[in-house]
Amino acid sequence: MKRRTIIITSIISTASFLVANGQVQEEKSIFHYSVMDAMRNGVYTGDISAKSLAHKGNFGLGTYNNLDGEMIALDGIFYRVAPDGRVTKVETDRLVPFASIVFFKADMEYEISSIKTIEMLQKEIISKLPSANKPYALRIECTFESIAVGGANKLQDDNITGLAELMKTRPLYKRKQISGTLIGFYNPPSFASIDLSPFHFHFLSDDKTFGGHLVSGELSSVKIKISIDEKPGYEIILPQENKMFNKHWPQQNDIKSSY
Repeated sequence: MKRRTIIITSIISTASFLVANGQVQEEKSIFHYSVMDAMRNGVYTGDISAKSLAHKGNFGLGTYNNLDGEMIALDGIFYRVAPDGRVTKVETDRLVPFASIVFFKADMEYEISSIKTIEMLQKEIISKLPSANKPYALRIECTFESIAVGGANKLQDDNITGLAELMKTRPLYKRKQISGTLIGFYNPPSFASIDLSPFHFHFLSDDKTFGGHLVSGELSSVKIKISIDEKPGYEIILPQENKMFNKHWPQQNDIKSSY
């Protein structure tokens, strides 16, 4: 069966275009494989590979089949944060149940300081967004005084426990005085079934040895570089080989900023 593609844009037309050097260029949407509501309801296997995702973007986040590690894509390289916290470049044939990927090109870049908490950082970003009703890819280069990131424990094939329950016992990795990049997205509340809203961040250290889903942290007072890439919407491809995806999902009522 062919994959079905859903295009969701925040404007009437199905694509957005930019004019550069006298040529019309298509502005790419955020490519989403599956949706967060699927993960909330125990859909943990997909049929798209890391190699195929690389054709959809060079920047993003996600996870791997059976939650066997967190996904980070930065500068065209796809990484896997294993359940034990080790960070490695991923095998190109490893399959994915959920991912959010873009070709990142900043529309806005600026530096700030005196931001200490994640909450302050998020408020700062929202204040700079042209519209809170559109999605954005976010690249933030920063230093943490302390940080906690989450991983995932590999599941058995028949485990369909909801993601919120699994995250209660997820592995946590902590570091102090560490510099790196937050790879993430701002997703409007109206799209909370697609991804975490308003923000979803993964972190990767500069030396590429530490990373995971951002849980908490205290930022250093040194300068923070924020790059924002406005997107016209989402391109969504849904899993076709997962029977659980086709069943009724009990958890579809609440819009959440968490799993």
